[in-house]
Amino acid sequence: MAVLIVVAVVCFSAGSYAAARWLPALADGPVGTIAFLVVCGLGGVAVALIGINADSIARQLEQTGLRSGAEFEVLIVSTGLVSILRDSGTVAALALVAYLLAPKPPRAEPAPLADAGSAALRR
Repeated sequence: MAVLIVVAVVCFSAGSYAAARWLPALADGPVGTIAFLVVCGLGGVAVALIGINADSIARQLEQTGLRSGAEFEVLIVSTGLVSILRDSGTVAALALVAYLLAPKPPRAEPAPLADAGSAALRR
């Protein structure tokens, strides 16, 4: 049980850090901050679910040992992969929706380009 908790905490930390590190900027203020925390948290949960399900697959394969044939091991791995996609995919989709609905920072207006020809005429 302790290994499962360590896997979940490490995967959550890695997912949250990755989302915070590479997430494009959101608007400043309370709404943007809350959206940022929600997206980072959901990203961490998605990665933690991948780690928990991978640990579950490894434990099931370890329990079967050499008693079973290859078909049973394929069934365990395929069921585990479906669980990974179902669980973490749903949470990752929620994180994407939260990011897309979050306010974006205002775009800075580009500075007007100085016309070199008119500057020379003014001298």
